[in-house]
Amino acid sequence: MSAERLETIFPPFSFTLDGTKVTIYEITKSELISGDKWYHVYLDVTWRGKRSRRFTLDVKSWEDLLRKLLVEISKFKLMVLMGVEV
Repeated sequence: MSAERLETIFPPFSFTLDGTKVTIYEITKSELISGDKWYHVYLDVTWRGKRSRRFTLDVKSWEDLLRKLLVEISKFKLMVLMGVEV
């Protein structure tokens, strides 16, 4: 899936990444004084019937979101495999 800008996504929005269901609940845009745009993405992930708590990721673009999501998904999968209650 590709998106030019995160502003074009209308939450709630779900997609699969690395075998994990990702649900985006809210995207808020912030603009710094310098003109840089940041997005605060409120989401959770589901894998093997286990759902994470909702959390936020601060990202600059769709590619940045995917990169950070892969890290969070890896951590979540490790927690599930270790038997940590989520």
